[in-house]
Amino acid sequence: MRSKWCKSKGFTLIELLVVIAIIAILAAILFPVFAKARGKARQTQCINNEKQIGLSLMQYIQDNDETFPMRGNNANDGTNAGTSWDGRPVVNHYSWRYAVQPYTKNVNIFTCPDYEQPNEPFWFDCCSNVTLDWQIHATRSYAGCHSWAQGNWNDQPRKLADVARPGTLLMIVESRYEYADLGLWCLNNSRAWFDNSKGMFTAHNGKSDWTFYDGHVKTINPCATLGAAVWPNGVQTDDYLWDWWTSLSDVQNDINGCHQIPEYN
Repeated sequence: MRSKWCKSKGFTLIELLVVIAIIAILAAILFPVFAKARGKARQTQCINNEKQIGLSLMQYIQDNDETFPMRGNNANDGTNAGTSWDGRPVVNHYSWRYAVQPYTKNVNIFTCPDYEQPNEPFWFDCCSNVTLDWQIHATRSYAGCHSWAQGNWNDQPRKLADVARPGTLLMIVESRYEYADLGLWCLNNSRAWFDNSKGMFTAHNGKSDWTFYDGHVKTINPCATLGAAVWPNGVQTDDYLWDWWTSLSDVQNDINGCHQIPEYN
């Protein structure tokens, strides 16, 4: 009896190379899509963070006679207050973030997932002493808008009734600095301390998330927050989102400076 052998045939080298090439092409197409999806997920988390911070701030205001918290960063006497959780000297000094923390119940919401320096402390005098904000593990991805959180209002915190246009004025902004507030001057060609191609406002593909006084959050290019700078009869229009007293000439200067920041273009 003659036995029959079944001879199996494998892939040839050319066939393997074709398969590998197809996989490489698909990966080149899909990886950017996956990266964009992950980026969008991080931005969604950032928006949720800002919404929670905005709600916490409003709860504080309601409990304190319709008044915003003291803004910091010199809202106390600066004396020694012990040692932080990571062994740094702490001074008796804080910002509004410390004031609203009891309403947030979660300090993790103070960190944007896209912030490049999440472990950078709240310095009192960089780079040795830290503030009480750092003591509660808060980080510095967000700041108050200067219209309420700026130092000039330190002795007399703003009243909610002072806000002229709650639906079109900024309350919370994304920030790459430890300052309690950032303002429109930060758009005038001001750069991130760790990357000269980036601005002071954390961005997601060139856009940032902004919380308004009425509580809604919107994603806008930082330069677009200044509007078109066309004010009939010198009256501010709703596309200008910063404060209710700045002059048109200042805004026009900031627009020119903003477009010099590579990240925002």
